[in-house]
Amino acid sequence: MYCYVLIVIVLEGFMNLEGANETDVREEVAAPLLAALGYERGSSNDILRELTLKYGHSFLGRKKSNDPPLRGRADYVLAVLGAGRWVLEVKGPYEDITQDVIEQAISYARHPEVAGSYAAILNGRRFQLFHATQKSDDPPQLDIAVESVDQLARALRGVLSPADIRRDCTPPAVDLGLPLAEGFRSKAAVTGGNITHAFYEWESNFHLPNSGQMDETCRVLADMRSDITGGYVARDKESRIVGKLDWAYPNNAILQFAKDKQIENFEYISLDSDISTNPQAPTTFDVVAQITIDQGERLFDILRWESKEAGIATAMNLRGQAIGYIADDSFVGQFQTEYEMRFPLLPGAIVSMYGGGTFSVRLDPR
Repeated sequence: MYCYVLIVIVLEGFMNLEGANETDVREEVAAPLLAALGYERGSSNDILRELTLKYGHSFLGRKKSNDPPLRGRADYVLAVLGAGRWVLEVKGPYEDITQDVIEQAISYARHPEVAGSYAAILNGRRFQLFHATQKSDDPPQLDIAVESVDQLARALRGVLSPADIRRDCTPPAVDLGLPLAEGFRSKAAVTGGNITHAFYEWESNFHLPNSGQMDETCRVLADMRSDITGGYVARDKESRIVGKLDWAYPNNAILQFAKDKQIENFEYISLDSDISTNPQAPTTFDVVAQITIDQGERLFDILRWESKEAGIATAMNLRGQAIGYIADDSFVGQFQTEYEMRFPLLPGAIVSMYGGGTFSVRLDPR
């Protein structure tokens, strides 16, 4: 099944269109525009010209099965191999963008042989883009005053290039798994987010000589915000909800430490049946992990903002909990974290740190 986009072009004003007709628009505007967007006849980003479309009685809502079919013709069909298509319909420079023209474009986009996602209109003066699900009297999604082919190509390069069609129109794989939440599939990509620390405290069961340094570390941590750059939330083989997050690290030393300790492989697991959309009944995710630090290993000191060697071997247990709900395609709520540090050279000695704050994780529902 292909995802299609239909474009109709109508021209006006900034370009020199005096005395031009529809053929001139095709040769001087449409052809260079398609080339600039990355299409070439006979390639994997193909250009098919003058595709005839037949409209049967059922498509038009006509009741008599013996009513003769009507025909239409799309000037260009642009096929991105393995992803989708869109159609470009060219109009003369003196044709206005009327409701009938818009309806014609949308009908091409909806045709079974096109099944388009967009219908657009451009007459040299303006370019207008509609989604195929819109009505002809709806406002366009894009309305661009046309100055030149280059200017129009730049404006459309993030929407209609072959890479954009592959990104936006490639049919998704059928997902038969249990949905994560209302409006989501069984897996959702994380597109960004952040956690904001509100407090950090520490305690120890023995006298710590550098207690002032621990106080200052907690103060700095309590004022930090960490950005989330990616990841995913999905169901595992046991149908548990599992999340993994990618983080933005402030420097290469911390990034290398995260890679060495496989921090981005930490799993956040929920045993709830789904992710709640009700703030009064939030969903809980838990994470448990172990981190081992060898004596002499390079660490990053956030107080001095420099690397230094670890003075003592440390075995750290991490326990965290995030409690939240989905609002506007983001999982939002509060978190708390505990780090329990033990030292092989000091049997029985424990230093613990406790922190917490708020978080927001953006999810892609597609």
